[in-house]
Amino acid sequence: MKWHHGGIEVSSLKKSCGFYEEIFQFTVKECLILEDEKIIFMKRGSIILELVETGEESTGSSNMHFAWEVEDLPLWREHLGKFGLHPSEGPYHLDSGATVIFYEGPDGEMIELLSRG
Repeated sequence: MKWHHGGIEVSSLKKSCGFYEEIFQFTVKECLILEDEKIIFMKRGSIILELVETGEESTGSSNMHFAWEVEDLPLWREHLGKFGLHPSEGPYHLDSGATVIFYEGPDGEMIELLSRG
């Protein structure tokens, strides 16, 4: 078994797609409609992210998070700051030697960046 993709429910495909394209350099790979859901699959390297717009009102918060491992956490922090994004939590230095920092996406999803060095 191997990981295929992770999905999040979003209030606006346009807003979320723009966020992940502009800030994290994802590209749109596939768009489809299943019943009342509009879906966009985005890709960056081996990471596939599914954005799902249901048309239902969003609560504006999410208990969902995902983590991406990055080589240079200070560089990413600087990059995200250029877009007005500031850490919502961290950085935390773990006993394993890793450092993690959390940012908030357009629908309250937590984006964790992890660096092992």
